[in-house]
Amino acid sequence: MEEISKVYVQTDEQGKIIRCEGGLTTPSNLDGWTLIDQGTGDKYLLCQSHYFEGGLYTQDGYPRYKLKDGAVELRTEAELEADLLPDRKQQKITESKQELEQYLMSHPLQWTDGSFYSITEEKQNQLMGTLVAAQLDGKKPEWNTTGGVCKEWELEELTALAISIKNKVKELVKYQQTKELEIQQAETILELDQIVVDYSQI
Repeated sequence: MEEISKVYVQTDEQGKIIRCEGGLTTPSNLDGWTLIDQGTGDKYLLCQSHYFEGGLYTQDGYPRYKLKDGAVELRTEAELEADLLPDRKQQKITESKQELEQYLMSHPLQWTDGSFYSITEEKQNQLMGTLVAAQLDGKKPEWNTTGGVCKEWELEELTALAISIKNKVKELVKYQQTKELEIQQAETILELDQIVVDYSQI
């Protein structure tokens, strides 16, 4: 007569099933485990990989099943989405910041002289350092166009360029922060996917 195997599960605080053992892999210590079923065949003997249809976790790595009133239930799409939403929000926020960095690199500011000047964070810091040094030593500051060679500037003119760059970047950062707030407030994946981040609008 084939031996009966028992199936045990562990859940998290929300009742999501996070582990399944039994049969050949029955834990020696069953504290914290709940018996949910028993029977014969691979489904029970090898329950870790055979008991739960589709696997214990989704492709995104979230628990597919829950334990409710001692019974196993498939979690609803809404419950699965609630797991996925925070990670998707963080991913979209990270992407919005990366896109901002790329935009700053690829969209230099055109100044009144018709030339273009980099507005990346690194160049902004360098420009501020140049202005401070010029104020301290009394010498004319030097600065370069994008891809160009440094030339002398009047301090007032280079300061005006620095202010213009700062204001442009401030506008772009404010836009990113506004979009980040929209992302945080999204209540569904659909609502999140409808949020468009487009720095070319600024």
